Amino acid sequence: MSEVHVLTTGEAARYCGVNFRTVIRWIERGQLKAYKLPGRGDHRICVEDFVGFLRDNSMPVPTELAAASRKVLLATASPALIEGRHILQQAGCEVEIASDSFSAGAMLACGKPAMLVLDTNLEGVNGMQILDTIRSRGEFSGVSVLLVAPTEDSDQQRWLDAGADAVVDASCDGSELAGRIKLLLDA
Repeated sequence: MSEVHVLTTGEAARYCGVNFRTVIRWIERGQLKAYKLPGRGDHRICVEDFVGFLRDNSMPVPTELAAASRKVLLATASPALIEGRHILQQAGCEVEIASDSFSAGAMLACGKPAMLVLDTNLEGVNGMQILDTIRSRGEFSGVSVLLVAPTEDSDQQRWLDAGADAVVDASCDGSELAGRIKLLLDA
């Protein structure tokens, strides 16, 4: 079975049970992100963007497309957190690891993950600035953020107020981290 990365407006319309012209109107109004092909100007919709659109509008996500949105970016250098990668892969997630803030930014922009796991202990990271950037830019609106806070951080509510979807302690084990990630991805 080949993995679908883009959809036509007709395919998106069939998933939603609407006419393809409705999908084109969503695109023209900026509600659904798409790009135009050169020549005739037909639209193509990235599966990740389509799944995000469905979730934002409380529409059911087809099972064959839901699997495509299980990409997780781990921004960490912690061996304990990297160890959780195998548990996530066994759960059907595609996992990428960035060991510095520059790589994380590039992978976030290009890779279009469904979730960012941000370790605030990562060198060169200001978690508040990163959360602010992610939440202020439209292209990252569908990205869930799980923040790994330092063990001595007693005020985890401030991270939630800043835009994190969930916060875990840096001392958590790999299975707890994987469980929290799966819970957020399935929400």
